[in-house]
Amino acid sequence: MKLAFIDFWPNFEEDNNYWYHLLDSAYDVEIDPNNRNGKATPDLMFLHTDSYRFLDRKNYVDTTATRVFWTMEGVPPNFDADTYAPYPSIRTIGGVGYNDPNSLITKLSNDFDRSYYYGRCDFALTHEIMSDSRHYRFPYWVYHIDWFNKGNYGGEPNYLVPENEISNNIYYNAPKTKFCAIFMSNPTCQRLEAYNKLSAYKQVDGYGNSFMREIVGRNEFHGVNGPWEKRKLEVLKDYRFSICFEHQVRDGYHSEKLFHAKVAGTIPIYWGASTVSQDFNPDCFINLNDFDSVDAMVERIKEIDQNETLYQQYAQAPLFVDNKIPDKFKPAAVLDFFTNTVLS
Repeated sequence: MKLAFIDFWPNFEEDNNYWYHLLDSAYDVEIDPNNRNGKATPDLMFLHTDSYRFLDRKNYVDTTATRVFWTMEGVPPNFDADTYAPYPSIRTIGGVGYNDPNSLITKLSNDFDRSYYYGRCDFALTHEIMSDSRHYRFPYWVYHIDWFNKGNYGGEPNYLVPENEISNNIYYNAPKTKFCAIFMSNPTCQRLEAYNKLSAYKQVDGYGNSFMREIVGRNEFHGVNGPWEKRKLEVLKDYRFSICFEHQVRDGYHSEKLFHAKVAGTIPIYWGASTVSQDFNPDCFINLNDFDSVDAMVERIKEIDQNETLYQQYAQAPLFVDNKIPDKFKPAAVLDFFTNTVLS
């Protein structure tokens, strides 16, 4: 079976990723040797959201390959047309000259001609909750578990968590000597409100491109240029709490944020869709949706912070209900979708 990966991020490793290893566990797979030059004839073509404006898929308009769309973003698949406008939360952040935002090639590729931003697909694996047989729900946090004992998938992410170490690892077990952290490169109003109001109680340390303090910069906390997933866990391990708000509320959209916060042993302070309880144990995190306001949530955080017994109830609660990852998220179930639906 020949595979092609089109319009993924820079430094994406075509033979070292979840999809390659999943299919390789049951089939004889290879990367199409002509991938990305327009001459490839793959059996399966994986499409991403093309956030970096590579526009490789323009070379494959006439392909006979089965198109499989996967994205870590909270966007829907498009089964019925070749083009459509991207979901408003997604912003084109660069092009093939991404590392030099002032370069001419970046400016030329960072335009608003998004005709091939997603493109039509035959099947899809996304965050979406939908009753379409062509779709399988695959939230991004699932990608961060080391199902195939590979350690990493290259540049992004650079650290995968073994299934048996989700709640027992060096980060989870580290002493929690600091109050609260937030990683924020997209300063949405919800994130800023929580940060500012909780900071009025105790210091909340900020990390990411939005902060110019303890640790800063795209080079350290952006997957394109460094091992930021592992570094994030190394930072979070010292904190009792961490604010991990999604940048949008969309049913089914639950990224790696809460997952990483819990793996690091913090109590996640979460905001996102109410469907989060379909993925994670609601007893292990503080959910803004359970409160009438950010102020009410902050009062609850204060109560937990000042009562060690109550704190430990949250801290020791497992990430998953009954401490078991639901079968639907395990590779066997995902592979079954490929075998009985995509490849049938």
